[in-house]
Formats: sequence, C-alpha cells, structure tokens
Amino acid sequence: MNIKPNQTIYAKYFSIPFSTLIERFPHLASLLISVKPHKFDLGDPNILSTVNKYLFKAVLNLDISVPQNFLIPSLGIRHAYCDSIAQRITNNLPILEIGTGASAAIALILAKKYQNDVIATEISNTSTRAAKKNITFNNLSDKIKLLQSRGEIIEKLVPLGKYSALVSYPPVYERELTKLEKKRGWKGTESELIGGEKDGMDFTKQLVSEAFQTPGVEINLVSVMLMNIEQIKEIITIIPTKASIEIIQIIAGTRKRYIIIISKK
Repeated sequence: MNIKPNQTIYAKYFSIPFSTLIERFPHLASLLISVKPHKFDLGDPNILSTVNKYLFKAVLNLDISVPQNFLIPSLGIRHAYCDSIAQRITNNLPILEIGTGASAAIALILAKKYQNDVIATEISNTSTRAAKKNITFNNLSDKIKLLQSRGEIIEKLVPLGKYSALVSYPPVYERELTKLEKKRGWKGTESELIGGEKDGMDFTKQLVSEAFQTPGVEINLVSVMLMNIEQIKEIITIIPTKASIEIIQIIAGTRKRYIIIISKK
C-alpha cells in the first residue's frame, strides 16, 4: 500500500528561533553551548524541559510545567497539529482530546489560541493532577473540562453528544523501553508511551474504533498523531469504508510525525 501525505508542514514555523528566545529571556543564555549559531544541549532532559517551557511562554503566553520524569512537550509539533485541526473545524462544537498528559499542552493550545472548548481525558492520576494545575494556572478552566479515565477511552467516559473533532497524540512506542532510555533527552512514563499489552498501537486502534462505534457520540473529524507510515497503514485497516482520509506530514528537524484525519463521507 503506497501512502503519501496530502500536505507537509514544518514545525519551525510554529515556534521561534533560539536567538529570539534568548532575546525574550536573556537568562537562558547561560544554558547555551554555542552562540553562532545558538544551540542548547537538548540531549540533557532538564535543559530540553526548560527550553520547551519558555518556548510555550514566548510563542503562546502559556505557562506549562510537568512533574519530574514525565514527558517533555515539544511546542512546534503540537502547535502545528492544533493549527491543522483548527483550520478544518466548521462549527462551535467542543473538541475531544484523548490522553492530554501531564502538560495538557494540546488542550491548552486549542483553548488559548483557537478559543475552542475542549473535553480532555487522562488515565494517570499524577498526570491528571498536573494537567489540572496547568489548566487552572493559565485561567482556562472555563474552556477545558478534564475527565479522569479508569481505563475507558471513549465509551462510558466521554459525555454523549456531538463533537467537532477528536485529537490525540497517543502512546505508540513498543513495550521495550530500554531502547528509548538510551536516547539523549528522553523522558516519559509508561502510561504516556505505551497504551496496550503489546505496544501503543493497541490503544490507538481501540481509540479509533470507539470514535466511530460508541453509541451517542458523534465526532465530525477523528485525528491521531503517529510516528510513521507503517502505523498509518495499521489504522487504515479499521477505518469505516465510508470515510475520507487526509494525511499531514509534520517535519521537525530530523523528526517526522504524521496526522491522520478521518471524516465520514
């Protein structure tokens, strides 16, 4: 199966250069390992966390923090994802986010910049508490409703009704975490990275199935962020036959991510 993206987006256009970040927050200059060009040691998870925190503040005026050892949110990719979905929404119905994580970054971007109402879910108790703090601290409690999951994804958790879109940056890694632990700058807990008994794709496929099959829940656009074309191929096998598919490629430096957007015809 030959799958090609319908559109390519560069995450750098949804962030700012490090030189501009230093101008806004001069104290970050002490963390630089190079001035020409401006470089940080992003292989250090603490520095990576600090840089991302100030990028969210500089670009979107959002204050985001996460507990120690939890996933560090990357601004450019998430900002580009939110923008892609916001451009395709044609009504004022709420957006559903499955798995908002400790940062609640996607929900915060959708609510703050795009003025969307969001219903966000999260399974980890620690992540839920952290997400709630971020939502409250940014004065977005009136825009974002946070639901605690006990293992449910959509069915028996999400309020019945109509939604403009579903967004999710789901856990899609293999269960073997030792490979990830060797990566410089890597952070994350198992609940953030692995969502099924075998790997994260178990969770993602169940999410997509429930998005179309849960009685009383009607979603106009169903989208998930994936890591490669092979994962897209897995998702396509469970999509209803009467559905249209759009694939957006996001390029962030050497990384590539793929948004698959599914809508009923």
